[in-house]
Amino acid sequence: MRQTCGPFLLWVPEWNTMQFDMPDQEAYSAWIMANVTGDPHGTCKQVTERMALAFPELHRVRGHYCCPIEGRQTHWWLVAPDGAVIDPTRTQFASEGHGVYEPHIGAEPTGKCLNCGEYAYDHATFCSSTCTDEFAAHIQQESE
Repeated sequence: MRQTCGPFLLWVPEWNTMQFDMPDQEAYSAWIMANVTGDPHGTCKQVTERMALAFPELHRVRGHYCCPIEGRQTHWWLVAPDGAVIDPTRTQFASEGHGVYEPHIGAEPTGKCLNCGEYAYDHATFCSSTCTDEFAAHIQQESE
């Protein structure tokens, strides 16, 4: 069962959602109301960075939000010490947070591929050997 509490969806690790009486719930809600205005589409990374600075107990999470209306989308949110999801930009989705939050599992990207723009890992310049070869061919062609 999914419920909202203030301007965010609450989540527990078992993917079941429930409402918590969190001591900082009002503070989180007040911060979101004061700092997230207008359409928050595309601002989740920046907004969660700012909110994590204001509330150091919150942990930022990168992953996907599975909106039942718009589908699976890349997203950032925060998790409180009790496991509750705090999503200050949930209103960017048609379902307004009534979906599933899937944390990214695996290595964190360290940059973006110079060829295609996808994530690159381990401080690599390219995401794959194919992109490395394509980029080298492009540079070679430019120099001719």
